[in-house]
Amino acid sequence: MKIRIKAQQLLVLLLLTFFFGCKQLVITPKTIHFDPEENLTTFEITHQGNTDTKIAITINPSKPWLEVTPNEAILGKNDKISVQVYLNRLYSQTEKAYPEYATANINIKSFFESYSLPITTAPNYFTEIFDKNIDLAYKSLSFMPDNSLSFYKLTTNNITNFPTKSEEKNIINFSLFKNVYKLQIADSKKALFYGQSYDTLYISYAGWIEFQSSELSSKTKSEEDITDLERHFYSPRISIFPINNINNIGTISYVQLQNRIVISYENVPTYQNENNEAKNTFQIEFYFTGKININYLNIDTNATGVIGLSYGTGEYIIPPGFLPSDLVPSSH
Repeated sequence: MKIRIKAQQLLVLLLLTFFFGCKQLVITPKTIHFDPEENLTTFEITHQGNTDTKIAITINPSKPWLEVTPNEAILGKNDKISVQVYLNRLYSQTEKAYPEYATANINIKSFFESYSLPITTAPNYFTEIFDKNIDLAYKSLSFMPDNSLSFYKLTTNNITNFPTKSEEKNIINFSLFKNVYKLQIADSKKALFYGQSYDTLYISYAGWIEFQSSELSSKTKSEEDITDLERHFYSPRISIFPINNINNIGTISYVQLQNRIVISYENVPTYQNENNEAKNTFQIEFYFTGKININYLNIDTNATGVIGLSYGTGEYIIPPGFLPSDLVPSSH
């Protein structure tokens, strides 16, 4: 009898581990940024668990100036619902009023798990913090200036190859004494970034490109106190992928065409994981009209780091109202 009871307890424990240890719900996107003229949007909840059990969920905003419809649902396996989110910009209650930049959460709960979906009216800084599970492989991120609060409109497409072949390329070699390559754009062409024009790019062995060299800055914090996110936001910069090419494993190259300059990274190792067999291949295209494409092929999905755009705060700080972006929302 004692053996049977222990077996039953073990079975219950295994079932609980299965239900609680496995994520049943997928929320898309991971964050929501409201534009200044926008007050209505949607997100999706999908039951992608391993069980056929139906899941009852509740959906509640953390602030009274947000409303959601529906606020509860029952999902079977592979079921999906679209939830409407209304932002009441005219909300006021006694002395509490809707702030200019506001951040809240929509709390999604079931018996098995709970999520908080962050929502903000602050600009989209197009920056995501990855701790593995990178979802950028074979994706192209296209940033088009649109005069919005966030300055760019982001669209994402699937790709299988680089849009620009790296023929007649100029190879960049790095060393411990020269870990940033200064690229002067030829023919009086300019790279446009957040409305500013630049004739020089600073290309790092570590997978980022700056428009003003941060090496010339005087630090307001000690080196060990500066976080990766603060370093990302200090200068006008694009943090493309966390790599380490100091030993010139793989190839980093550039080519200037009539309408754009293209920088390609091929088979370069991941930062802090240089001996891993997973190598990274990606490319960035600076169109002289201001459009920017970042094209990812094979990448180390277990890498960690900051990826995205920075307009440059000029200080080692995080911009006001910063909320991490979801650069590829369609894949979740």
